[in-house]
Amino acid sequence: MLYRTESPIKPAPEEVCRWWQVAFDAAEHAQAVCGRDGRLVQFNRRAAHLFQVPPRTPPEILTVWNWIAPPADAKLRQVLLQEPPRAEILHSVISLREGRPHLPIDLESLPLQGGYFLLTFKDVSRRLRLESHIQRLITAIDATPDAFFLADADLRITFVNPAFQTLTGYSMEEVLGRPDAFLRAPFEQEKVQAYLDAVTQGQEWIGELVNIRRDGCAYHVEATISPIADMAGRFMGYVACERDITLRIQLQEQLRIQRDFIHSILQSLDGAIYSLDCEFRLTHANEGWRHLPVEHAGFRINAPPTLGRNLLEYVPDPGRRAELERVFREVLEHCRPVDNRYQGPDGRHWLLKVSPWVDGAQVRGLICSVTDQTHYHELQQQLFQAQKMEIIGTLAAGVAHDFNNLLQAIRGNCGLLLRETSTDSRLRREIEQIDLAAARAADITQQLLSFSRESRDNCAVLDLNQLVQEALILVRRTLRGNVTLETRIAAEPLPVRIDSTRASQAILNLCVNAQDAMPNGGRITLETEHIRIQAEQAQRHNLPPGTPYARCTVRDTGTGIPPDLIPRIFAPFFTTKARGKGTGLGLPIVQRITEEAGGFIEVESVLGQGSAFHLFFPLCADAPAPLPQRAAIQLAQGRGRVLVVDDLDLLRDFTRSFLEAAGLEVLVAESGPEAIRILESAESPVDLLFTDYSMPGMNGLELVEAVLQRWPHMRCVLASGYLDGSLRARLAQLNVSVLAKPYDMREASELITRKLAEPIQSGHSPAIAMSRNG
Repeated sequence: MLYRTESPIKPAPEEVCRWWQVAFDAAEHAQAVCGRDGRLVQFNRRAAHLFQVPPRTPPEILTVWNWIAPPADAKLRQVLLQEPPRAEILHSVISLREGRPHLPIDLESLPLQGGYFLLTFKDVSRRLRLESHIQRLITAIDATPDAFFLADADLRITFVNPAFQTLTGYSMEEVLGRPDAFLRAPFEQEKVQAYLDAVTQGQEWIGELVNIRRDGCAYHVEATISPIADMAGRFMGYVACERDITLRIQLQEQLRIQRDFIHSILQSLDGAIYSLDCEFRLTHANEGWRHLPVEHAGFRINAPPTLGRNLLEYVPDPGRRAELERVFREVLEHCRPVDNRYQGPDGRHWLLKVSPWVDGAQVRGLICSVTDQTHYHELQQQLFQAQKMEIIGTLAAGVAHDFNNLLQAIRGNCGLLLRETSTDSRLRREIEQIDLAAARAADITQQLLSFSRESRDNCAVLDLNQLVQEALILVRRTLRGNVTLETRIAAEPLPVRIDSTRASQAILNLCVNAQDAMPNGGRITLETEHIRIQAEQAQRHNLPPGTPYARCTVRDTGTGIPPDLIPRIFAPFFTTKARGKGTGLGLPIVQRITEEAGGFIEVESVLGQGSAFHLFFPLCADAPAPLPQRAAIQLAQGRGRVLVVDDLDLLRDFTRSFLEAAGLEVLVAESGPEAIRILESAESPVDLLFTDYSMPGMNGLELVEAVLQRWPHMRCVLASGYLDGSLRARLAQLNVSVLAKPYDMREASELITRKLAEPIQSGHSPAIAMSRNG
């Protein structure tokens, strides 16, 4: 549209034309004048530039159709030909340059006088790009799972995307025009004020918030809130982008719980845990090292381990360091754990377990676990000792038979000699000493059996003073010439309940140990006295203070015992003597004998001055029984036929001799099958079967069962060095008497004559069950 202004001076037409030309050429957009047929009359410089018109090209040879692409050219024809003509705008028309599509334009047509039109070509490519960008942005915001909303300068919501409605549960209509504080949890108001202050000051705020859904459920979001300003920098509002991180928070919480759980496990372990990378650098260490000695498993760590430092730098010994490096590399190479055991200079045993630190299919490093295995090693040694004791028991039971057979032959023949020797003969005294030594040897065999297995004892109330006096007979014959023996025996009797044989063995063992502690000679003092338990002793042994006890002390002037060894001297097989000089069973036997008598043992020792072993026994109110006195051997006399079965000829001959001296008729056999053949072929019946237990082939119990199966009225006596409880129960069921080897002739003759005197039980038919026990 052209505007006119009234002027007192009307310009000349030429001047008006000049003004028009200046305005036309200076126009902001490309312009051209055309007729109704589209033929150009005039175009300005911007049009020439936009459509690349060569200089000095006459306008009349051009038409507007050269610059407009279909289908906009058809629309323009309609505009130019319509009546009456009027101004029109064709939007987003594609222009042509040299016949090819060029730019999008808005084409404005303005009718002029004389059937002409002023065409204005406005480049809208930038606007379209902006519109396209905005459209893509809106599409992206609508498609994103993150919640977006806009607020104006009054901090009220003006726009929300679909994800906002899904996440919060609020519809667009419910939130528009409201401040966003209603979305937040009540305890988040401080953060709300913080981000509002930030955006109004032109600053971005990033943080985590707890929101409340429309249904009241809480959820966590990660929010980015940014200010919006106009071209002049004035605050126009803000945009908020919020991502739901509830699941991430839950996963983080689960990871934290799992991490704390693993951390608690690592901290609860007794040992130290060190994790290393593939270069053996520390990445983690638990607190276990604080509870271990400074030196453990070859490491020396007296301060918190430094993360990033090579663990091998904590190993001072070069040899140990090289060993550990080989172990570390082996685990990395083969991806298999390796157990490395190490005994430190202080005697402690350590287990270093090196395992691969595996992440998926990749080895990230090593995990080293250090534990103190000293107690476990001690328990293992105790297990080994227990197994040794079991083996000793098995061996002792096997040896006892042969050893007792030999002792039986020695003692039996001594007995036969004593029957023919006068009581005042010097030879008789020598024979008695041989018999006494053999009896003590038999006692030692029984002690070994009783130490390794349960056995029946013969406890009685005896005077400890008399027991010591009897033990002194063997002690004096045992000691070397450079060792003197002193005794200090209590004046009053000391009645204690104990097995006399075991008591003598305990005293003898202590005296032998005392002598071994004095290789260059010295003095052994043997004392007995009546004492009362002191308060300190009572507390140690859980006894009432002042309890009366008998104490037997064996004191020496030897080398003494190192303090660190005293707790171990009563362990089975522990000995400080040279190889082959000690078994390590002497003191354990003494301790067991003392404890079985209800007492306890204490040790005092000073290095270089000697040791004292105190045996404490509870005193008994009963009067002590006298010890059995040795008397002339008188055999019980009887009548009957006895079949003696033993695989050892020495015992067969001895048994035949003393049984014949007892007035009995004796048949002998060296095995079970031979005994049965004798019974089958005997012209006169046999009254009693006297058999050994351990024999090759058929043992004594099997022979007894076979005999009673065919001759149920047969009386039976079985001799053995050791029988367990099940065998004794079976023999009692069969009414078989047992004679412990080595036995005394008088005892054996009394048992056999008494057995022969028993009446035959009518209809006796014991239940027979074959049994074998070597």
